[in-house]
Amino acid sequence: MIRLERIFAPLRTLRRIFPLLWQSSPKWTLLSSLLMAVEIFFGLAVLFLLKRLVDVVTVMLGAEAPVDGIGPVLLTVALTGFCSLGYLVARGLSALAREAQGLMVADTIDREIHLRAIQADLAFYESPRYFDTLQRARQSGNQRPVQVVSNLMMLIKNSLMLAGIVVLITTINWMLLPLLFLAIVPALLVRIHFTRHLYDWQRRRTQMERRSGYIDWLLTSDINAKELRLNQLGNYLRDRYTDLRATIRRERMHITKRRTSVEILVAAAATAAFFSALAFLAWQTSVGRNSVGDLVLFLLIFQRAQAMGQELVQQLSKLYEDHLYVGLLFEFLDVRPVIESPEQPADTPVSMAKGVCMENVSFRYPGTERDVLKNINISIRPGQIVALVGANGSGKTSLIKLLCRLYDPTSGRITLDGIDAKEYSLEEYRRVYSVIFQDYGRYADSVRDNIRYGDITQPEDTPLIQKAGVKSGADPFIQKLDKGYDTPLTRMFDGGCELSIGQWQKVALARAFMHQSQVIILDEPTSALDPGAEFELFQDFRERIDHRAALIISHRLSTVRMADYIYVLDQGVIREQGTHDELIRQQGMYNDLFSQQAYHYREVEA
Repeated sequence: MIRLERIFAPLRTLRRIFPLLWQSSPKWTLLSSLLMAVEIFFGLAVLFLLKRLVDVVTVMLGAEAPVDGIGPVLLTVALTGFCSLGYLVARGLSALAREAQGLMVADTIDREIHLRAIQADLAFYESPRYFDTLQRARQSGNQRPVQVVSNLMMLIKNSLMLAGIVVLITTINWMLLPLLFLAIVPALLVRIHFTRHLYDWQRRRTQMERRSGYIDWLLTSDINAKELRLNQLGNYLRDRYTDLRATIRRERMHITKRRTSVEILVAAAATAAFFSALAFLAWQTSVGRNSVGDLVLFLLIFQRAQAMGQELVQQLSKLYEDHLYVGLLFEFLDVRPVIESPEQPADTPVSMAKGVCMENVSFRYPGTERDVLKNINISIRPGQIVALVGANGSGKTSLIKLLCRLYDPTSGRITLDGIDAKEYSLEEYRRVYSVIFQDYGRYADSVRDNIRYGDITQPEDTPLIQKAGVKSGADPFIQKLDKGYDTPLTRMFDGGCELSIGQWQKVALARAFMHQSQVIILDEPTSALDPGAEFELFQDFRERIDHRAALIISHRLSTVRMADYIYVLDQGVIREQGTHDELIRQQGMYNDLFSQQAYHYREVEA
């Protein structure tokens, strides 16, 4: 039963490929089908006319009396030439149509992959399953769909051609048909067997392929170039890469050698069968049981049939291989987000009245058993600056992800003006916030676009870009760049320049200021800034954020001191909360952290 499912499994894949063909381009789908039919017609016509030509000439040579005129011969030659030309033209145009259709399918597949990638939950990206699934999908496309289209159309064409050849062989001698199947079927079974074997091996080797690709990236990227040289890691990583690739190559060659050996045996058996049939037919012709035309036709069509049979074997095995790999592509395309908008979302408030609240929120990451946040109660009122402090790993960034609904709480709820966040449109709810994460993006694009990505709905020439640059403190150094706000960043492409870490952070801050959100969230916004720049940023912070609500996460308690309210997070639990002065008076965890940081700034009494 399982074997039958495996044999017919490619049909399930075809059911999904055919709609893709039509979706990508109805015009090329129809045109390629029509040209393929014309190609088949002319190809079979040429074979039949060649047999007819030999028979006509043979009759003329064998006639007892001379035959006047060579009209029938010339007519047959003319028809054969016309069909040959038609076959060549149709084959060329058919190949062109297949390639055009394949490219259209590849573009359609790319769009579908990108759509699923941007719709997938963040949880998918933060799991090994993402890397494995995307790696397999990328192995499948975007050239794989082009191969699918080409292989599928060639398979249909050769199948129809082979069916026509079978009919022609039947007109010679039906006993030759078993020899044709003997030349094709064993080779097909061998190919399918080893295709499945190779697929299983490559699926097991996905992580090894990814690891070798990662080491290749380490060796060639600019990000790691300094450490590789200073720590002399280059040769060590190169040897690791070589070992991994050698293992992959050795296992792959083992499979290929076995397949080649079996295929040579099968091909030898098919060749023996062909020459046995040729000997039999030559004997029958010599005794007058077949015409010379039949013998010539057999030589033409059996060789053509054998070549088509081999092509058919390759295409069927490729179809099976395409089914396996395109199945991986569909596995990625079948990924659907869990976090979605409700069918009838509530209207997102234009201006918050009550603010954002986390009510008894607990959270654990999918696939884990430990809560990273436990019974969290936090509120951010309109215009209020709230600070969140805590050690690394205490759950601060996870809390931001929940607020922005990149994840949903395991228990409890998050409300906006008293309404559960799940009741709002996902996109509209996320527009309530503008966020700068610790691992902010550094886009290989112009300064202007790096800032505008904070609110891509704004036009390219909006004055809000420079205003955001001024607010973040980035405008002075941007003005000194060769092309100002139009200067390309990073040296990945021609004409780009590289910024310092502190300058990049100011650009990222500008991106957060760009979006006129109701709540601005800054995760370690000054970690790369010098003390002067940090002081300048927070000196008039309320004016910089236009008196919006803000949540600031920072290890620098001098930064959070100006906050209206402070929460102290420790191991996923809110341990303390209050204003700066209240927390100092409590003499608890916040006071200890503040005292430790202030220690070296105090004057030592003599």
